[in-house]
Amino acid sequence: MTRIKDLPEDQRPREKLLKFGPESLSDKELLAILIGHGLKGKSALDIAEEMLLEYKDLKGLAGKRLDEFMKIKGIKEAKIIKIAVAFEIAKRIYFT
Repeated sequence: MTRIKDLPEDQRPREKLLKFGPESLSDKELLAILIGHGLKGKSALDIAEEMLLEYKDLKGLAGKRLDEFMKIKGIKEAKIIKIAVAFEIAKRIYFT
């Protein structure tokens, strides 16, 4: 398990974003920020990594039904809603 608070401050996703900008973050780090927090024994970074392994990349995540994410431990409705909103905003920006 990767505990975010155990990482050096400039390697924590939120702090890294503030210091270096969003373009400096990996897909895993961006997704971890959306996820917000993990659960006992599983950080937001761990959950993000599991999601990316399951769906290959962010594009793979974007096309999935929301209930498919529920099979990943640590992903519940509130986190799914945040992820769905982020993808919908991106879609509206890109396609409108």
